[in-house]
Amino acid sequence: MTIEQINQVLSIPFASSQELLDFYRKELPGRVGSYRLDEVGPIMSVGSDEEVEGYLNKRFFFNGKGVVMEGAIDWYAAPEGDLEWNGGFVRQGYFMYLADRYESTGDERYAAAVVEQMLDYIRNVPPYDPEGKPYLEYKKSTWRPFEAAGRAAENWPVALAKIITSNSMTADAFAEIYYSIYQHARFLRQHHWKTGNHACLEVAGLGVISIFYREMKDAEEWRTYAVNLLMSKWTEQFHPDGYTQEMSGAYHWVALRNFFAFYQVAQHNGMEQIFPSVYTEWLSKAAMAEFYQQKPDFSLPITNDSNVTTRHQIQLSALMAAGLLPAEEALFRLSNGREGKKPSYTSHFFPQARLAIMRSGWDSEALYASLDMGPWGCNHMNDDQLNLEVSAYGRNLLVNSGRWRYTTSPGIDWLDKAEYFKSTAAYNSVLCDGMNQVHGDADGEMRIAADSDYACGTFCAGYGYNGGAQVSREVGSSTQTVCVVPDARHKREVFYAKEAGFLIVRDTLTAEQAHCYTQIWHTAGGQVEREGNVCFSCFEDANFVMVQCGDPEIEIFCGSEEPFKGWNCPAYDHLVPAPQIEASLTGQTVVFETLILPTRGPVDRSMLPVFVKEEKDGKTIYHVTVGDKTTSVEAGCSWRLV
Repeated sequence: MTIEQINQVLSIPFASSQELLDFYRKELPGRVGSYRLDEVGPIMSVGSDEEVEGYLNKRFFFNGKGVVMEGAIDWYAAPEGDLEWNGGFVRQGYFMYLADRYESTGDERYAAAVVEQMLDYIRNVPPYDPEGKPYLEYKKSTWRPFEAAGRAAENWPVALAKIITSNSMTADAFAEIYYSIYQHARFLRQHHWKTGNHACLEVAGLGVISIFYREMKDAEEWRTYAVNLLMSKWTEQFHPDGYTQEMSGAYHWVALRNFFAFYQVAQHNGMEQIFPSVYTEWLSKAAMAEFYQQKPDFSLPITNDSNVTTRHQIQLSALMAAGLLPAEEALFRLSNGREGKKPSYTSHFFPQARLAIMRSGWDSEALYASLDMGPWGCNHMNDDQLNLEVSAYGRNLLVNSGRWRYTTSPGIDWLDKAEYFKSTAAYNSVLCDGMNQVHGDADGEMRIAADSDYACGTFCAGYGYNGGAQVSREVGSSTQTVCVVPDARHKREVFYAKEAGFLIVRDTLTAEQAHCYTQIWHTAGGQVEREGNVCFSCFEDANFVMVQCGDPEIEIFCGSEEPFKGWNCPAYDHLVPAPQIEASLTGQTVVFETLILPTRGPVDRSMLPVFVKEEKDGKTIYHVTVGDKTTSVEAGCSWRLV
């Protein structure tokens, strides 16, 4: 790569490759600063000493799965046929961890590995022409725009800023890398996705490149293009209430980070004026949605391809530092109440996303519940309508199963299992005759009061089974469904008594014919025991007690292979046994009436709560007795404490 070739892509010519390297040795570390995005994954390095040392010897392991390569690096490797592993590999986020070790130790081996492997990729995997190619071939090429942006705009800049002054970074090597970055940017400009969070990530990446490497001749045009396209995507990506259109607890941040990363880099480089004021207004609204939705431990509602152990404390800190959250309230949350100002609000309802968040406070011990009553979503759709999750006293008690593997690798023998974790059976909802919900929106509303919260959601699209998979260029793979019971209707009501600290869940299911309905509750692990109509977890610190009013048939499963029930996915491609409670009733109209009482410390078996109801003057009154205290709730058009 000659300096003449490099100068053709620059607005400012350099006399030599060494002069180019010297310039960026001075400029790049400052421009990059503390920029470092969490990888969107789902497969990525965790930066452990064992992993990082392995990268020096071409032992590439991520999430416990990997490949030992003899000789040449196989950039197309995909263990067990999982293309998501390859995606994590070729986004090359592990370069950042090698660069970290170089920065902290000065050991040239780490910098040399980054330079050697970066050049190996550049020389052996040239830019791909995707025109007319099927989606899966495109994905296997390692040049899907998502991966190209992850490399050149997110991971390479962080690594290069740390190792650019090392002896391993020669002028010739940097010239070759620099030209490849330009090729990546041109590829993104021409081939970025046109819809979804991928489009935003890729174009935001183009904008980031235009700031870090602003001497490139097309940088100003790329920057303007990125701002304009992202401005056009706000309403496609977010509801007016600020929540993601994808209706995913984890992917809300993914959607937000794309807009935020570009803004953050511009702000750091004194270029925030490139954005109109409405851009930052949208950013603040989406940032507040992230603030509202988080569980007490900073994890997220497990909806639409989310993982159970994903936590966004660092992300919240970054949003606060950028001035996108109320500083004192965010500080209170981040410090667990030791600093800042306690928010004056607790529970929150997203009126367009129809996500209800109930909470007792903003500390790590707070009681929290989320009820999803919204649209089916886009790009990461699971059949998870009306799912409910509960956390309290520092533990996530009732938790949806989470994402196992993506279903973007057709023909693989584990595909059916991956599909299970996208189905209603993997969520805290209700099945009809063992069948899942078919694709469809829910509807719902919420009332927030000083002493209680009430939310009511309905799902009317019906129940059925999976048909064939369909694969598309922009959104990958999704499963078609066949509706068998179109008239089945599920209404879920959730009442939260704030002072008493319990929830009452009433599920009403109706259809023209009698059906067997199964209410499902998933946990994150541990042990669940049953005494009659009472089920409870058995941890030392915090637990739930669940009481069924009436006499449904109750079963508990844990780690069962046949039938496949009782599993939790703490992280992508990880599976652990976790108790699953099922309650079943049969009829044309059935009603599940369920008390959920979080408790601090072990459950006292001699003092299990009593949950009964009475019909009085045409009204239903629920009585909850815990110890010597009884709390009564009137249920009807308007639920209230009495």
